[in-house]
Amino acid sequence: MSLLSQHRFEILSLVVRNVLTTNSKNFQLHGDKQLIAQILPTAPERAYVENNCYDSSLDLGSIAYTDVLQRLLRFGFEIESSTSGSYNPPKQEKSIIKDDPLLRLPQDSFVLQYTLIKKHVIE
Repeated sequence: MSLLSQHRFEILSLVVRNVLTTNSKNFQLHGDKQLIAQILPTAPERAYVENNCYDSSLDLGSIAYTDVLQRLLRFGFEIESSTSGSYNPPKQEKSIIKDDPLLRLPQDSFVLQYTLIKKHVIE
């Protein structure tokens, strides 16, 4: 007779926006708030947009997403999947004022998304 073990999974999603232009510090980490607080212990309460979403743009002391990935790997998480993509923001209306910011063309936005999983065996 074989023993079947059950598993419990912790899942986090890391979404990085405009990685090419923001020094890699513009990201959101989605998952259990208590778990995120272990990964980012100095994150202020205002950086939590919702109960289960940390937004680095609201944290003046945020670190680069690569440092967050390193921390997650040290905590035993594995990268289950990653995706990337880019898009052009909608064009803004033209202004009649010379050198108006509205005349500048928007830059492409580049997004990375990682799904990280930590598996626990329950006996």
